[in-house]
Parts: sequence; C-alpha cells; structure tokens
Amino acid sequence: MKTEELIFILDIGTRSVIGMVARPKGEMLELLAAERQEHSARAVVDGQIEDIAGTARVAGEVKARLERTMGCELRQVHVAAAGRVLRTERVLCTLELDGSEPIGPPEVRRLETAALQKAYETLTEHQGEEASAFCSVGHSVVGYRLDGYAFSSLLGHRGRQAEVEIIATFLPSEVVESLCTAMERIGLSVASMTLEPIAAMNAVVPRELHLLNIALVDVGAGTSDIAVTDQGSVRGYTMATVAGDEITESIMREFLVDFPMAERMKFAAGGEGEMVEYEDVLGMPDAVRREELLARIEPAIEALAAEIAGGILAVNGTAPRAVFLVGGGSRTPGLRERVAAALDIEERRVAIGGSNYMKRQVLADEPYLQAEYATPVGIALTAMRQLDGGGQTVLLNGTPLPMLGSGMTVLDALRRGGYPYRQIMGRSGRNVVYFCDGVRQVARGGLPTLAGIEVNGEAAGLAVLLQPGDVITFSPATDGADAAPRLRDICGEENAFSVELLERPAAAGRQGWVNGEPQPPDYAIQSMDRVEIRAVDTLGALLDRMGWEDRSGAGLCIGGHPVTGRDQPLRPGDRITRADRKEEAAASPPPAERLALTLNGRALTLPPRTDGEGWQLFHLLNYLDIDPHDPHGEIVLRRNGARASYLDAIGQGDRLEIHWSEEDASARVPRIPHD
Repeated sequence: MKTEELIFILDIGTRSVIGMVARPKGEMLELLAAERQEHSARAVVDGQIEDIAGTARVAGEVKARLERTMGCELRQVHVAAAGRVLRTERVLCTLELDGSEPIGPPEVRRLETAALQKAYETLTEHQGEEASAFCSVGHSVVGYRLDGYAFSSLLGHRGRQAEVEIIATFLPSEVVESLCTAMERIGLSVASMTLEPIAAMNAVVPRELHLLNIALVDVGAGTSDIAVTDQGSVRGYTMATVAGDEITESIMREFLVDFPMAERMKFAAGGEGEMVEYEDVLGMPDAVRREELLARIEPAIEALAAEIAGGILAVNGTAPRAVFLVGGGSRTPGLRERVAAALDIEERRVAIGGSNYMKRQVLADEPYLQAEYATPVGIALTAMRQLDGGGQTVLLNGTPLPMLGSGMTVLDALRRGGYPYRQIMGRSGRNVVYFCDGVRQVARGGLPTLAGIEVNGEAAGLAVLLQPGDVITFSPATDGADAAPRLRDICGEENAFSVELLERPAAAGRQGWVNGEPQPPDYAIQSMDRVEIRAVDTLGALLDRMGWEDRSGAGLCIGGHPVTGRDQPLRPGDRITRADRKEEAAASPPPAERLALTLNGRALTLPPRTDGEGWQLFHLLNYLDIDPHDPHGEIVLRRNGARASYLDAIGQGDRLEIHWSEEDASARVPRIPHD
C-alpha cells in the first residue's frame, strides 16, 4: 500500500494519545489500524501540551506501533487542537462573480478565504496587538447565498454575487506551535489541523442533522468541548475547563488514593459489580460499595453537568432539542441524567453519541465506532474531506508546505517553515543604560531591517490568509546593531596631563572616569557603568581633588611665581611649590624621608621609594588583603575624609581609607606593622 494513500491521525489528549491509520474507500472512510497509549506523566493539561518531550515520546510509541502494523513509514499527520483558550468570530463576506461560468471549488475556496481574512481583521479589532498571537484552526460555514437566495452549496451554480457566513475559530499560537513541535520531534510534518469539537461534530452529527438544534459535548479528561447546530449550520463553539479529571480528583480526595487508582475506581463505578476494591496511598487494601462510591462523587458529577449545561446555554441561549455526549468522560455514571436535569429537558434527549451515525461514514470494527473514539475518527473524516479539495499546500521560498486547515496566514506559514520570530519581525539592538555624573542615560540600539514578504509576487503582510498553491517569497529581517557607546562619545576627547604638586606627580586636565577608575577615550561603556567627567584644569580644582584644607592657593607658586588665585589655569608640566621654599625647591628636592600616615585607622610608616618617585594611593593596595575577584560592594577611596582616586599622591600625616563599601574600614588591616 502506498503511503500517500493513507490518512494518519493522532489525537493528543490529556489522558492518552490515540493513533489511527485509514484510507478513503469511495465516500466512506476505512479504518485500517488503531493504537492507544496513556501518558506516564501529566504531559498534557486541560488538552494543551505542557511537556513537549513527554508528549512526543508517547506519540512516538504510537507511531512506531502503527508503522510496524502497516509495514511502511508514516511521514505526515493530521491533528486537532483543544480549545482551552478559544476565540471565535462570526462574519459575512461577499464575492462578485462574472456569472458566465459555473462556480467551482476554487471560487468557493476564494470566498471562504476572504471570509477568514475578514474574521482575522475582526479578531484584530477585538484583541488589538494580541491578535497576532492567535492562529486560525478551522471554520464552519453557517450558510451560502447566491444573488440573495440561500443555498446549501454553491458548486455548479451561476450567479453574480456570492455570500458566505462563517464561524472562524482561533487558538493561541503557542497551542499550535507546541503541537507542531511535538510532531516534528518524531519525524512528522503536520498535514492539516482542525479543532477538536469540529472533528467530533463531523463524526457524530452529520450535516443533514444541522437543521436541528443539537449540542455536541466532547467530554475529555481535561476539557469539555461544546458545539451547537441549528437551522442547517453550526451556531457556535465553546468549552468548559472541567471534565473527567474533576471526577477522578474527587475520588482521590474522598478515598485517599493516587490518580491511577482513582481512574480505575471511576470506571468500576459504571460497572455492574456490587463492590469496588482499591488500595489507598498508605498501601492498605479496602473496598467500597458501588452505590456509596457514586453517592460520594455525586457533587463532582453535578458540578461537571452544571458547567456543561452553562456552556451550552451560553452558545445557544436556551436549552437545545437534543444533546450528544462523546469522549471518554461521556460515560461518567449519572452524567447524562444530570446534564438533562441542568438543562431542564427530558433524559431521553441526552444520549451517548457514537455508532448510530458514525457507521454511515466509517468502515471499522464496532469498538472504534463508540463515543470514546468520536474525536479521532472525526479528525480522520475531516482530513479526508480536506484532501478531496486537493492542492492543500503553499510554496515557501520554493519548499512545499502543507496547509494547517483552511485558515493559514503568512505568519502561520513562516512559523511552520521553521523561521524563528526574530527573523520574522527582527529586533532592535540592545540598549546600554549607564549613569553620567549621577544622571541616568540610555544609548539606544539600532532599528531592525524589516523582513521582505511577497505572496504571488505582490507585497503582503503577516496577517494575509493563504490559498492553496500560493507562492511565498520571504527574506528574513535583520537585527539592529547593539549600542556600543565609547567614553569619548560622552566626555569628548580628553586632555589629561600631569603636574607636580610639592614634588609629587598629580593628574590634571579633563578625563573620563568609570566606576571610580580613569579610563582611556576608547573605553566601551557597559550597562550600569557610572561615568564621571573630571575637569582638573585650575589650581583650585586640583587642591579640591587632593583634599587640601586650605584650598585658596595662598602661599603657593607655579613655576616659581606666586599664584594669582584658585582660578589660575594649569598646564602640562607645571611645578607647584610653597612660596617660602621655592628657591630651595628649584635647586634640589628635599632629602628622602619616611612617610608616616594612617591607613584604615592603623598607623603605617612607609620607606622612601627606590625609584625616587612619590607614593600614590594605589601603591597601598600591596599592604591590604583586597581581592578584586571577590568584591563586597564598590571600592571606597578616601584621603583626609574626602573622596580620592588611585592616582592621588599621598603625604605626611595623611588619613587614608581603602575598603569595600559593604564593610567597615577597620576590617581591612595593613599587613605590615608601624615603626
């Protein structure tokens, strides 16, 4: 048997994964093989995949068993998504025709695609920017009109104005993407996708019954999906976030058992035995009468029935004429009767759906025509009808891409084609936030280059809906450049130079400091750097920075000439001396002497430096146990009570502090004793 003749479906449920392989046989669907595997952990919650790897592992086991049965490799899969966060839009769309040719499938697809585009635009109006995070997962036709007259089908008719009213369904892109990713992990590409209640409706409620006001409820383990028909079409979809798991969890609480044991007890409650045996979490065997078990879980069953009835009424406005219950949870003991009571209709109007109408469409063994298999059989039926339309692919940069149902947007195609979001939208370059003289500044990254998108040779947007055979040309967006500010961009070109103050070198001029350290002009500013622009271009500024007590400049000379005041400018190489010793200073430097000072509150005596130069603050790091790789806050540098820098000269009697900001100065004791 050729692989392309087969329809392979996977129903990813909260409790288990069901796989089926079928093929069209005339107008019927023939089921060839089926497998079921329960999840070993809670990989799917309320119908939505949360553990992709765990889900893929179970789905892979089902796929492998089916491949062994069929003797061929399965490459494409048809799936359905659950509607936990479902959005629906009901829209009417009109298409002008020339009237000379009969309407064929291409015209109907174009009409429905235009309606889907309108539905997406309506969703955008309702959801705003959040609409871009939703994907179309199918639609139902409410009705057609041709030149003002209602038709059940437009095929073969001639007319000038065709109308269609649809209900379009949308799910968050994360739901769709997680499902596609799980399939890709086991070597499968998603050939089509539909919504679970749409699939179940196609299996259990044939189109001729859409004239009746019927509600279909797919009671799964995590969600109860609801669809309602009336007057020949589907009126709407919704879901309840309660299902079979609520009954199981009620049994867990009532009888102190784990989840698997509670599941077995739930199924046994619907049997015929008088006693239900179980083992609690303490390992103690026990038993309960079936009637007592049902009585103790009755509140949970009533709550589930009330939620289902509320969902039906929210869509239908009133009680429907009949209700079909399908799915694994449909056989919950007493649920059928309580749904009827909650809707105030006769019990016989609520039935377990399944074989009666599935037999008209599906050739399969009896067990697979029951309510528990309505959704997987419906997925296969939906896939067969979509394949009958033919050409369900688009070309993305020359690569064929299967369409996910009939509502695929350009954004959907790009994501399915493997393009990450950043290549679709691009991102701005990273900003750099820093502080300059205490003021917060932001250097902004560059803007991205937008992606190029064309559909059939014309520019298109991400929300454009695609038709089978469309050709998409895509060139990825380019990220903007990251911000890379340099110190010179902030401070300008520096003009740092050195002067001599009382025979010791001192830094002067304009210079940029970063985090308390002088840095070169090409220093790359990092996020949260603290930049200071220090301009020491006058005698007063130099004395201020050096922490002199008398900062007027009185009694000092520059180059042997008395200073004129604090504002006297400094130039490279200036020698600043005391006025009463300027001649002696000009003749020769004073004899070297030991330097007595206080470091972190401890007396310290330093010998003359062997290179003949003066002592600077950074030299004292050799006498302290400070590890720059193990910081405790920021480094604190102080001279005579004023903030200082590493390059500051130190003199007799100076009071110095060097320590981390998160510790007291006394914690850093000099390593050598004083004289």
